[in-house]
Amino acid sequence: NTLAMGHSGVRVELIQLLLDMLNKGVHPCIPAQGSLGASGDLAPLAHLALVVMGAGEAMLQDDGRVLPGRQALHEAGLQPLELAAKEGLALLNGTTFMVGKGALLVRRAINLALTADAAAALTLEALHGTARAYDARVHAVRPHPRQQDCAAFLRGLLLGSQFLRDDDPNNVQDAYT
Repeated sequence: NTLAMGHSGVRVELIQLLLDMLNKGVHPCIPAQGSLGASGDLAPLAHLALVVMGAGEAMLQDDGRVLPGRQALHEAGLQPLELAAKEGLALLNGTTFMVGKGALLVRRAINLALTADAAAALTLEALHGTARAYDARVHAVRPHPRQQDCAAFLRGLLLGSQFLRDDDPNNVQDAYT
C-alpha cells in the first residue's frame, strides 16, 4: 500500500506487476534469515525485487514449485519489469515485508485461537460436561473482551449438543479432575 499511494516515485506498471504476482500466486522466495534489521527490510525486499526483474526464485502457489523468477512470471502470464529510476530504492526501502509477515501471523494466530475454541467444545462434549461455565452473565463481569467473545463462541458451538449434562440442575460446573 505504501508504494500504491503514489509518493514513492514508482510507475503504475510496477504496482500492477506486484498486484498481478500476488493475485496469480507468484511468491518470491525470501530466506527466513539474513535481514539486517537496522535498515528496514532491505534483504527480504531485495529478493522480492529480484523476481520483479525476472531474477531470483519464486514459488507458484498453485503447485508449490520453486522456479527461477523469469520462468515463474512467464508461467503466470507475466513479464519481468526493467526498473526505472528510483524504483529499485523504492522497492528496497521500508518495512513492508515485516508488516505483511506480521499481518499473516496475526491471521494465523486468530485461526489457531478459533481452532482451540473448537477443540475445547469437542472436549467438553466428549467428557459430557456442562456449558454453564460459558453463561454470558458469568463473563460479562470480567474485564477481558476476548474472554467474553470466546465464551459466546463456545456457547454457539455447543448450542443443541446432545452430549452435555446441562439438564441436571445439580451439575453447576465440571469437576477439576
